[in-house]
Amino acid sequence: MRREKKDSNQSKRKAATIGSTYFYPPRTTRCTLPFSRFLSEYHANLDSFFFVIKVVAKADEDRVRASTALKSVARNDEERAEYEKASQDTDLVLRKLKEHSSVQSKNLTNGSVSAFQRYFSGIIQAAAHKRPEMLASAQSVRLDDILKFSRHKDLVAFIIDKKVNELAYGGLNEMEKYFDERLGIKMFDHERERNLLRLFIEARNINVHNGGIVNELFATRVGNVDGHDYALGKRFHIDFEALESLSENAMRVAMKIDDHVSAKFRLKRQSHSSWTIKK
Repeated sequence: MRREKKDSNQSKRKAATIGSTYFYPPRTTRCTLPFSRFLSEYHANLDSFFFVIKVVAKADEDRVRASTALKSVARNDEERAEYEKASQDTDLVLRKLKEHSSVQSKNLTNGSVSAFQRYFSGIIQAAAHKRPEMLASAQSVRLDDILKFSRHKDLVAFIIDKKVNELAYGGLNEMEKYFDERLGIKMFDHERERNLLRLFIEARNINVHNGGIVNELFATRVGNVDGHDYALGKRFHIDFEALESLSENAMRVAMKIDDHVSAKFRLKRQSHSSWTIKK
């Protein structure tokens, strides 16, 4: 029984260490509605992964307990040896899960980056609705598009959506340029933040469009990022430690953007939990 309890606790500790340092903003975080939506997606991605980890740990715990119990009723020495071997292997299911780490990494990367990009679009829309004049540019709007709308606010909403979609396809450089020139806000405090976010976004892009294989476009946009090696024609895998730092960086960048944009454009802010109740 002492051995069984020790193995059970060991399995739990191994599972608990996975993601134990993951940046997890509290539900009391004060934010805009677009950020609250981002935070909900961020939490959902992490919670689903951690749930799998807990289920795996419980499966290993139950398997070890069952094998230990069955040793006493084994029909022969060979069967008893099999149960003994199984009872000593405390993280069999966890190892199986780790064999699929590339899939888990892709899912978390794609989900986190997509949520960040939706936040980026949402906060621009919120600011533009407050000050539509910031959309003024040399860009033309087709007459037939204008004639579709009978109300001015619907036309403004259309122009905002059109601009946001263009920025989404323009990559991080276009995002940063728009924030700087139109909103008068710096997205990054230092180069490391920019490099990590660009790497994260481009990793999602090759996951979606190139099966995770590094291509020339990825290499050109990302360049050299200290601590994150890749090779042309090879699959780019983000291990869990790297995923922690990349996700935290994206979240912290979004938190700063939310603070600055909400203050400058007087956007409503309240606790994330309050937004969640109203959604």
